[in-house]
Amino acid sequence: MDLKTEQISFDQLISELSTRLINSEPAETYECIEEVIAAIGDYADADRCYVFEFNDSLEHMTNTHEWVRTDYQAHISDLQAVKTADLPWFFEQIKTYHKCIVDNIDFLPPEATAEKAEFEREQIKSVICVGLVANQHLLGFVGCDMVRQERQWTPEEIRRLRLVADMVANTLERQRTYSELIHTQRALEKANRMLQAQVAQDGLTGIANRRAFDERITNEIQRASRHKTPLALLIIDIDQFKPYNDHYGHLQGDQALKSVADAMFDQLQRNTDFIARYGGEEFVAVISATNEEKTKESMNQLLEAVRNLKIKHEPSEVEPYLTISIGGYIHKPRADEDTEDLIARMISKADSALYRAKSDGRNRGYLDT
Repeated sequence: MDLKTEQISFDQLISELSTRLINSEPAETYECIEEVIAAIGDYADADRCYVFEFNDSLEHMTNTHEWVRTDYQAHISDLQAVKTADLPWFFEQIKTYHKCIVDNIDFLPPEATAEKAEFEREQIKSVICVGLVANQHLLGFVGCDMVRQERQWTPEEIRRLRLVADMVANTLERQRTYSELIHTQRALEKANRMLQAQVAQDGLTGIANRRAFDERITNEIQRASRHKTPLALLIIDIDQFKPYNDHYGHLQGDQALKSVADAMFDQLQRNTDFIARYGGEEFVAVISATNEEKTKESMNQLLEAVRNLKIKHEPSEVEPYLTISIGGYIHKPRADEDTEDLIARMISKADSALYRAKSDGRNRGYLDT
């Protein structure tokens, strides 16, 4: 193959690889860059071809891609996070001129002592590096090494390496932009989840709020209707909480609300259980896939959990400590029932049962079936 034909063939290959890089998914980019440096290395008859990337502060450079001719030593593993200050002359060439061309390391300037020692360590006789620049930012460099013999780098080889550098630089910039977009997207998704959680969470007690209950009860009714299973609704009220607040103050009243909410939340831990603050000192619970016996057992557990807190309540006419009253209603939803009407009826039935519990002395629960 003559030189002109070889150049045309190389240009066609680079054009194809450029198209692949432009259209590649992020996961394919690494493989595409490997193919690009292999192509330039083979075309230039180099012994190594590689890509280095700088960190954001330009204090370190890392060998991220390397092609090595058969039977020659690779160095990518020992060229990680190399300090640019350790190779000051080389770094200044790349930073200032966006290139470093050395036909023979024996003719390096006196200020390149560190660079000559590194080249000798890697058995490099000639080297050419071209900066990776995108959007006026220096991202790194692409380079070729000669180990077998010295090399007079031709203008054509320099031009083609610049072409490869531009391709790689634009690809890395696109990759970084993509990564930043993904990071931003994930941050926004996390913030949105937190916001949604806050919207559905009671600010004082930390459990679900009225809005979350409205959504949950609708979903549970629809699920119970599909599976033909009973659904229980409980309305829970802290007994004589106004006298408690008046006697102990609102700060202690808030703490009591938190403690009661925590105690009841701990009792309702199944995936099908749900408890929310309904407003003031009133709470509401939804218990799915249950029956009358299990629902009464859950009500007793809630009553006992609050009693066990032993929160003093001197002005109470019920007990010397804080207690709750519970009204419940259990029902098996049918497909032909209107959800909104059923919710209103369940709340009304549970509220009537709560009124009965209060009328009979509080600190107890009643279940309407």
